[in-house]
Amino acid sequence: MRFISAVSILLASAMMVACASDPTSREPAKLTDFKAEKKLKEVWSYSLGDGQAEAYHRITPVIDGDEIFIASSNGKMAALKKSSGKKVWKKSYDLRIAGGVGVSGTLLFIGTSDGEVVAIDRISGDIVWRVPVNSEVLAAPQSNGSVVVVQTYAGEVQGLNFDDGKLLWSYASQVPRLTLRGTSTPKVVGDIAMIGFANGRVIAFDIDNGSELWEQRISVPQGSTEIERLVDVDGRLLVMEDGQTVVATGYQGQVMAIDIRSGRPLWVKDTSSYVGATDNLGKVFVVTSDGSVNAIDDNGQGALWTQTVLARRELTEPVAFEGAIGVGDFEGYLHMLARDDGHLLARTKVDGDGLRAPMTADGKLLYVYGNSGELIAYKLQDR
Repeated sequence: MRFISAVSILLASAMMVACASDPTSREPAKLTDFKAEKKLKEVWSYSLGDGQAEAYHRITPVIDGDEIFIASSNGKMAALKKSSGKKVWKKSYDLRIAGGVGVSGTLLFIGTSDGEVVAIDRISGDIVWRVPVNSEVLAAPQSNGSVVVVQTYAGEVQGLNFDDGKLLWSYASQVPRLTLRGTSTPKVVGDIAMIGFANGRVIAFDIDNGSELWEQRISVPQGSTEIERLVDVDGRLLVMEDGQTVVATGYQGQVMAIDIRSGRPLWVKDTSSYVGATDNLGKVFVVTSDGSVNAIDDNGQGALWTQTVLARRELTEPVAFEGAIGVGDFEGYLHMLARDDGHLLARTKVDGDGLRAPMTADGKLLYVYGNSGELIAYKLQDR
């Protein structure tokens, strides 16, 4: 049988902390016909390396200025013009990239399966510095231009000097015996670095010295088995459009909106998710672990709509684009849903190896990085 739920894949993987399987997993929802109101038009594409390869990576492109930067698990990186896909530079490194790409000022940041953080000159593509950390790095390091923050798969957070990678501070979290395959990407807002952990917590640190500013528990372990007690905060943290609120999603836990400065919870919804959320025009959009897509009022007062037609299709983090919400699935389809009520607007097949990495958009184009290593830029148009 081709399908096993994303959570079951992570649990059964040899790369897990322990081995497990989910006997309750069911087949994914079959794609149904619908009357498409929009069409996704390919503007350009660029193929790089082997993409995510066989590992359960979510190497994610990043936009900075008029360029987009991508990396592949076999050590290739490229800088492209985001409007045309024209290559600015392409490099091959002797690296097994697992977490990337972060960007701040003049530097790009990647993490490796061999436990390194590597800083790369964004203009030339040359390596500026590389330093060892205690375990593989599955999420892109992030920086405010002074300190680079990285979380390792072993649950340690390190603050590194921006200029040379020298260790400035570190924090070790308690990692459960069984976890999902992944780590949350640090989110940096000014002098605050916020990070989700495998123990179900989100912690905010002073980025300069690593002191803990606040902590919130997003998921609480429950049940008698290791699987039932999984509570990872793996999805990317969302800084909302107001710039003052961060939204965290937890597996077998909650969606929580938190005031960035004080750490005070603003609202909470009981929803299980292992990918991040997005927001747009007063709504927060969450993909649950069972594959439903949900719209929540951004003040947390009510659920606005739920779309279940893509159940159990291992959906990516949602992205807002051109009045629609986009999600990818394990078969490589890109689905566009109406922002206002969640009905299907458009669909296209992107990559036969599937879609896993979060997508990104710049207001003009939607950028989708397939598992096989092809980055495609789309427009969303009326039919």
